[in-house]
Amino acid sequence: MTHSTQRRLAALAGVAILASGTLAACASSPERDQSDKESSYELTTMTPEPTTEVDSVSWNVFQGEPWTLNPFNSADYAPNMINSNMCETLLQQTPDFEIKPNLAQSYKNIDPLTWVYALREGVTFWDGSPMTAADVAASMNYSLENPTSFQHYLYAGVDSVTETGPMQVTVKLKKPNYLFNDQLASYAGVVVQKKYLEAHPDDLGTAEGGLMCTGPFQFDSWKRGDSITLSRYDGYWNDALKPKTEQLKFTFLTDDNAITSALLTGEIDGTYAPPAAATKRLMGSEVGELAFGPAPLVVTLFFPNPKGAMADSAIRKALQANIDWAGIATEAFGGIGGPAPLQTAPASYGSAEEQLTALADEYETTGEPNLEAAKSALEAASKEALAKTITMVVPEQAETQQLGVAVKAAADQLGLNFELQVVPATQYTNYLYDPKTRGTTDILYTTFWPNIPNPLDWMQITAVTGGSFNPYGYDGIDDMWAEAVATKDINERASLTADIERKLREDLLPMTPGIYQDNAVWQHNRITGAPAAFNYTFYPWAAHIGGTGE
Repeated sequence: MTHSTQRRLAALAGVAILASGTLAACASSPERDQSDKESSYELTTMTPEPTTEVDSVSWNVFQGEPWTLNPFNSADYAPNMINSNMCETLLQQTPDFEIKPNLAQSYKNIDPLTWVYALREGVTFWDGSPMTAADVAASMNYSLENPTSFQHYLYAGVDSVTETGPMQVTVKLKKPNYLFNDQLASYAGVVVQKKYLEAHPDDLGTAEGGLMCTGPFQFDSWKRGDSITLSRYDGYWNDALKPKTEQLKFTFLTDDNAITSALLTGEIDGTYAPPAAATKRLMGSEVGELAFGPAPLVVTLFFPNPKGAMADSAIRKALQANIDWAGIATEAFGGIGGPAPLQTAPASYGSAEEQLTALADEYETTGEPNLEAAKSALEAASKEALAKTITMVVPEQAETQQLGVAVKAAADQLGLNFELQVVPATQYTNYLYDPKTRGTTDILYTTFWPNIPNPLDWMQITAVTGGSFNPYGYDGIDDMWAEAVATKDINERASLTADIERKLREDLLPMTPGIYQDNAVWQHNRITGAPAAFNYTFYPWAAHIGGTGE
């Protein structure tokens, strides 16, 4: 499915940290030079279908080597990009952001507290054994009962998961929740063979322990520090997603120059999220194709310290108003996207699309800094908060460092005490999830994506008490969110969702509207078929890839 929407793209020859602390105007930006053939791009959901099979495809994991392939503990680009081709879920989120049956061929909401799942016949694990209700129940109960599972919080409202037939599982809820069912299209609904899960309590998803799932590719090997290799599972049940590639090799380059060189020389066949600094070179290359698709992604700032300066709403509003979001979108992130009016990305509006689109129109922004409005907002800040130093930490990557420099420039212009810290990219995840590492940091960066394309899921992670991306402890929407997920009527639930989004926008907590991003995918001319839409975290995207005959 091709969208008619066109985005404007900054033609960047390179990205560098600006010593002045501000973002320079891009001379070839599309607003100034719309005749540049490389200044616009069309969004498409899928790239052209392949015409042949291929023996092997090498694909780079831009975030680097994952620390685990255990799907119960997978919650980031690296593990999910690989796992999505191996371990399937009960429901599936498609490249056009729809949710449909998968390993569960159907489901019924018997009453507000009861969901019954009829499992698909003929599904086998890689060892040839059939998938049964015992496997599904064991996988779901693992997340329900095991606090170490990253999916555990999604089961907070689940009372029990039981086998109610050879191919039937029943979920009992503590209270009505019309979000939980759709979340089974994420790893909340992942299925791992029960026997294998029990045999590998400590090394599931490691190089030594491996996996046993039902997906189109199976785990082959993991050479630490080098690569992870998957091979085609010929007994895969879904004819529509039978792989056209015999072997899939994942590499772990993280340096922008090294990635770009490997793509242009053909050392690597493809990657998602190629370096923003290389956008112009890749678009002008004859070696491969750079395609763009819609994505539920927002580059955003979030506040993990409820006792710091950013706890003052006046300071949050002033800084937000004075950040050059438009310049950051163009200079740091290659113009792939633009300033976001809301915390939630448009691709995640889901069934509330009409209501949230209208709300986004109310808060429509050019993303340009407004110093006058920022100074006016700052007048309401407390002297105590203004005396505190604001600390921001970003990973040591070109685009994120430039983001940090831009935020610091906005703060300095307002006379705020601001300290920017840059840490190695491999250490940055600890700041997001480890309170000890994070300490009293006031501002962190993330490119956020939800489990499923649903704003209520986005809110559960970022803004409801206990959410994994709510270290601030914000509780301003708890009651509203609980009412929304308990509301069966889809239109009423959408209206409640818009009310919550409005409050989040006004509070600017726990994160701010930043930059919505489109997805980018590079494929060497020898291959094609990868989804251009951002759907590589839970969907078997590599099953679409095959050869072009070149």
